[in-house]
Amino acid sequence: MADPYGKVSPVDEEYETPDEYSGDDRMIKNLSFLYEVAVEQPDGTQRIEAREAKHGDVVTLEQMGEIARQKGEQSGAFYTDEERERIEAGGSPDAPAGGAGGDVSSLGEYELAEYIKSNNLTVGDTVALAGSDKDLAHRVLQAENIATDGEPRKGVETGLTAIIES
Repeated sequence: MADPYGKVSPVDEEYETPDEYSGDDRMIKNLSFLYEVAVEQPDGTQRIEAREAKHGDVVTLEQMGEIARQKGEQSGAFYTDEERERIEAGGSPDAPAGGAGGDVSSLGEYELAEYIKSNNLTVGDTVALAGSDKDLAHRVLQAENIATDGEPRKGVETGLTAIIES
């Protein structure tokens, strides 16, 4: 039982950043990532305001704070260093095991559907397969339809449609 009079802190003082992350900023993997910041008011007080970072945005650790960093790393809301390197090189962040040399752009709709199903990809991971490639986003959307028996997840549809229409 926790000490009701002890120090209350949502920050895990013993938390260590996993090896997959380094540097002083994170690229957002999910469709959106919410965090809070303290904003100085004209009268000198501070007010807490919510901020939203969208898929692909880069947020510094100073901007998001310790609590959001821990939450994001533990929930997989950020691209790992390896995934981010692939994105910044113009590729896809995900490399399917045993598929097309790790390049999803050469996979067909049915292969992508199998990859989505067999790896239990989250909405964010599924959208991230397309990167910023409109043609690949269209194929991933078709694969999502196949993988979900014609009932694609709303977040996947929204995210991929945004890429296709950009």
